[in-house]
Amino acid sequence: MALPTLTKESLIEQLEVHARDDLGDIDEDTELFSSGLIDSFAMVELLVFLERHTGTKLGPEDIDLDNLDTIGRILKFVDSRKRR
Repeated sequence: MALPTLTKESLIEQLEVHARDDLGDIDEDTELFSSGLIDSFAMVELLVFLERHTGTKLGPEDIDLDNLDTIGRILKFVDSRKRR
């Protein structure tokens, strides 16, 4: 079964459900968690969402701001997980 394609738009749409502000104007380098735009509760929802798009279970080593703090980092992380 093919994994759903993750786009910048679909990722922003998912994150906006839990965002404190409108995310429509953010770019790929805007810090999401470090800036407070997204809180830790949204992290759980994001992880479940990403597991669906990678087809893998994410472990504690994956939960890192180096992977998840910006749209660009998230897209790169998901791409790397799909290739495993």
